[in-house]
Amino acid sequence: MEKASGLIKKTDDLVDEACIQKIFRLDEENSLDKTSEAFKDVPEVLFNIVLDIVKQATSKLDRKIHKSVYASLLDHLSFAIERTRQGTYVENMLLWDIKRLYRNEFIIGQWAIAEINEQLHVKLPEDEAGFIALHLLNSQKDGAMPDIKAVLKVIQDILNILNIVKYHFKIEYEEDSINFQRFVTHLKFFAHRLLSNTYVTSDDSSLHDVVALKYSASYECAKRVNKFISHDYGRSLTDDEMMFLSIHIEHVRK
Repeated sequence: MEKASGLIKKTDDLVDEACIQKIFRLDEENSLDKTSEAFKDVPEVLFNIVLDIVKQATSKLDRKIHKSVYASLLDHLSFAIERTRQGTYVENMLLWDIKRLYRNEFIIGQWAIAEINEQLHVKLPEDEAGFIALHLLNSQKDGAMPDIKAVLKVIQDILNILNIVKYHFKIEYEEDSINFQRFVTHLKFFAHRLLSNTYVTSDDSSLHDVVALKYSASYECAKRVNKFISHDYGRSLTDDEMMFLSIHIEHVRK
């Protein structure tokens, strides 16, 4: 029997091993028929784009991506393409926030949308780049897929803290600046620690005292953030968390 060279082939066709880039396996045996039926008409080019999305995410985001993201992206993008061809669009209400807070994930989404539009002759809107970013966010390096509500909670908490600092100092952020991007990155890790109930702490409080004195205005703002955290989460920031937050606030306000 002649070997088939593509990803999408008929049952019993042989596949040239040299052409294999990724092997998909199902964890649940009873889901085989349903999954095969769902993706049997997916064009090969879309499989390749999804492979590249995950490859880019693994490289540029410097984290492992949960394997189920392949299926979730294929499923979402297949329906997005079908909806678009029917003239139906779904607005991404978080698009602006995703652009600001998860720029690297969004850039990957933009690349994917451009590839899909060019190769499949559709016009997926920018909103879909945001949805791709959400799929990437909805994966964890430990292999567990969190509830999307947890991801949205992280986004909302970051925005709340950004607004506390913004209105405390009556400033406008320079969102393309290195200091702003570092501040956002710090808040991402901080918000994830809140969700996982983990802390950053040490026994040495000397540096904390120096920062509190040297950056007194930013430290006062950090106290307002601490008040917000205490109200929403029932826990207070550690001295180390107050110190790091104050340093980032000091940099971004200047």
